[in-house]
Amino acid sequence: MTIEYLADRPEALPILARWQHAEWGHIRPGDKLERRIVRLEGQMGRDAIPLTVVAFDGEEVLGSASLIEHDMDTRPELSPWLASVFVGPEYRRRGIASQLVRRIMAEAARLEVPSLYLYTVHSEQLYAGLGWTFMERTVYGGHDVVIMTCAVAGIGDPGGGDAYSRPGSPIPATTPQQQ
Repeated sequence: MTIEYLADRPEALPILARWQHAEWGHIRPGDKLERRIVRLEGQMGRDAIPLTVVAFDGEEVLGSASLIEHDMDTRPELSPWLASVFVGPEYRRRGIASQLVRRIMAEAARLEVPSLYLYTVHSEQLYAGLGWTFMERTVYGGHDVVIMTCAVAGIGDPGGGDAYSRPGSPIPATTPQQQ
């Protein structure tokens, strides 16, 4: 498995947009697939926020995660955010989501971001296991969510000595229990 920038592998954009729209389209009433595509096109950075990374097995798209300025319009004071962590249903329980989250954390550290935020409906345990801490419970988009935060300064090696911070680097295999 490799994790690469969406900017370097734009052919992944259509499948990512379809997956994300199917998973989260209900959170934005009236949202269309075309708008999701436009948002992803706007997240095709490498050296600045926003950026998206994509997990691949050869040419097969496995999942993605993004680093964006804002993910909750009700909490504009919190920035930046880990967002849109998604792994294709047939690839879950293999540790891919954890690898994507760690990669975004390393990207944030490389960009000298001191801390990140996220919100989740049902994956609090996954993120807690990766060093994220509970901040608050709230309602967003009609759903009960948990906001979490993580200090990322010093994570990874901005000089490229760590697999999570090097684009296209193979990621070590993990067992299902590690996700």
